Amino acid sequence: MNENIKISRKDKQLFDMLQAELTLKTGKKMTQHDLFSKIIEFTRSRKENFFGDISSLPLSENKIKRIKSLQCDWEVITKEKDIDTTLYGVGK
Repeated sequence: MNENIKISRKDKQLFDMLQAELTLKTGKKMTQHDLFSKIIEFTRSRKENFFGDISSLPLSENKIKRIKSLQCDWEVITKEKDIDTTLYGVGK
């Protein structure tokens, strides 16, 4: 049974890029139908991770509080310049 689904132009472009990348990596062209089936199989086999990613955002107030409770003061004074140097390799 063939069904049509509507997807955004952006998602179609990403899907086409994924198909092209797969072709380059494997040297074999996979039809879009077969690629979609493989994506569904892959997601189904890892559905706990997939569902967890979808259902975990936005964070609940309890989760936010739990994350904030993990913060602690190391009693180290950090200047903006130090952060910029550490992150970007240069100071402001």
